[in-house]
Amino acid sequence: MSTNKSNVGPVMAPGGVDTVVTIEQPVALSQYFHTSGSHFFYFNSGYVTGALTLTEYLAGWACTPVSIELTTSIINYWMSNAATPYSRVPCILASVNPGCVFRVPTTAAGGLSVQARVGECVDLVGVNDGTAQYVTPGTSTQDILICVGVDPEGDTNACLVTFNPEEQQQTT
Repeated sequence: MSTNKSNVGPVMAPGGVDTVVTIEQPVALSQYFHTSGSHFFYFNSGYVTGALTLTEYLAGWACTPVSIELTTSIINYWMSNAATPYSRVPCILASVNPGCVFRVPTTAAGGLSVQARVGECVDLVGVNDGTAQYVTPGTSTQDILICVGVDPEGDTNACLVTFNPEEQQQTT
């Protein structure tokens, strides 16, 4: 896997191997995942549910399809079905890929606050409305992700994170 400044997602699999294990999972109804945002989720009654700002634990990363281009505009998010049947997507589960590293957008400016937070917990900011999910390297309150590095290509609006093993959802 390689990093790419224009993409978010997994950049390093556990143990430095080139692939991660994905398992197809059903997605809760009307879940939004922005193309340029994080795709972290938790399970709610067995369904992938996009992680929100105060989510206390994570189950993994949803590998959703890319955005849709319409004749008049581009929709910058993927949304699961609004009614049954439930959408299904491949997922990187934290319990199966505990050391997976993800490149994610951040609110950090200048890279200095990300550098200062390497090795520490960071918070996730998310709303289920089609806007991008991102991390904030300020004081962490939920501690669901750990900052493991700055963006290797120097993008000050991105950082590298991994799952916090103490905040992983163990069951669906």
